[in-house]
Amino acid sequence: MGRYPCAEELLAAAAEQAGLSDFGPGDFREGLTVLLDSLGRDGDLSPDADAAVLADFRRRLVNRLEVEAWYGDHPEVDDVPVRGPVDINGLPRTGTTALADMMSLDPRFRCLRGWEQTRPVPPPTGGDEANDPRRAEFVAMQERRSAEHRAKHTVEVDATMEDTELLGMAFHGQQMTLPVRGYWDWWRQADLTETYRYHRRVVKLLGSRRPPDLWLFKAPHHKFHLDALAAAYPDMRFVMTHRDPAKVVPSYTSLVSSILPPADGERDLRALGREISEHLREGMEHAIRARSLVGEDRFLDVHHRDLVADPKGTIRRIYAWLGLDLTPDVEQAILGWQQANRMGAAGTHRYTAEQFGLSAAQIRSDYDFYIRHFDVALEG
Repeated sequence: MGRYPCAEELLAAAAEQAGLSDFGPGDFREGLTVLLDSLGRDGDLSPDADAAVLADFRRRLVNRLEVEAWYGDHPEVDDVPVRGPVDINGLPRTGTTALADMMSLDPRFRCLRGWEQTRPVPPPTGGDEANDPRRAEFVAMQERRSAEHRAKHTVEVDATMEDTELLGMAFHGQQMTLPVRGYWDWWRQADLTETYRYHRRVVKLLGSRRPPDLWLFKAPHHKFHLDALAAAYPDMRFVMTHRDPAKVVPSYTSLVSSILPPADGERDLRALGREISEHLREGMEHAIRARSLVGEDRFLDVHHRDLVADPKGTIRRIYAWLGLDLTPDVEQAILGWQQANRMGAAGTHRYTAEQFGLSAAQIRSDYDFYIRHFDVALEG
C-alpha cells in the first residue's frame, strides 16, 4: 500500500461519513485519480501534512454527496435562474482581486463567496448570513492570517472569490495549493466541459435561497478553459486584466510558495519558479486561442496601470460596457474601497525574481506574444 489511499478508498470513506452514495454527475473520478497519483509521485510534502490534505479531499467528496441529496429533496433548484455571469479573469496578480472586491460592493451582483463554497449545503439564506456558522468560521480564519500573508493577498469575506472549492469538488481545479506538477500538466490539457456543467449545478443551489441572480465570478485560472466555461454559461461576459508578466510571475510564485503545505526537507523554489512561469504562459496561450472561438465581443480588456491610475474612469468604462448604471452610492463605495486598499496599504509583499530562478528579461522574452497581443505596458 502506498503513502496515499486510492480514489475508491476515499470515495468509500466519504460515503460512510455522509451516509449517502450518489456522488452526482461528471468525470471527477478521473481528476481524483490523477491528483492522488501526482501527489504520490511528485509531492514533496512533510508527512505531517498528509492528514489535512486528505481531509480536504474527503470533505469535497462529502460535499458532492450532500449536493445530490439536496437536489433529491429540492428538485425545484434545477429551475433556479443564473443571469450573466460577469467573469473577471487573466493572469494572477494583475488586479483581478481588487476589481472583484470593488464590484462585489454592488448589491446587484450575487457573489460567489469563499465561505459558502467550503460547504454548499445547506444553501445560505438571504437576510440570515450574519448568523451562518460557515461565515463565522471563515472570518475567524482570516483573523488568524499573518501580517505577511495579508500583504500578499487581500481577502474580503463577502466578496466574490476564486471557485477553488467548486472546481475542487469536481477534482478539476488548478490545485496550486499542492506541489503536484504532473496533475498541473494533465489539468492544463483536460476537457472541463463536464466540470463547468457541474459548477453551474452547484451555483444554482447556492443561489436558490439568496438573491440576486446576476452572478459575479473571479478566477485567474479561468483563462485556461474559457471555451468550456462559456459553454456552461452562454450569456457570460468576460473582463480580462493585464499587467507586465515580469511583475506577475515572481509575485505569484511567491504567493504559491507561501500557501503550499510544509515540505519534507527543503523545497526547490527555483524549480517552482520555472514551473509556474511555464504554467501561466501556457494558460495565456490557451486564453488567446479560446477568445477567438468564444467571441472577442464578449471580452473587455482592463490594464492594471489604468485600474491603479484612474480607478474611477476604469470602473465607469466597465459598467458602460456591461450596460449597467453605476449609481452614485455604488461608485462612492467602490472608490472608498480603492482608496483604503491602494497598493501597499496592507504592507509590502517582499520577494525577488532571482530567488525563484527567474529574471525580468527572460520572463518578458517568454511572454513576448502576450505583451504584443494586448499591448501590455512594461513596468520599471
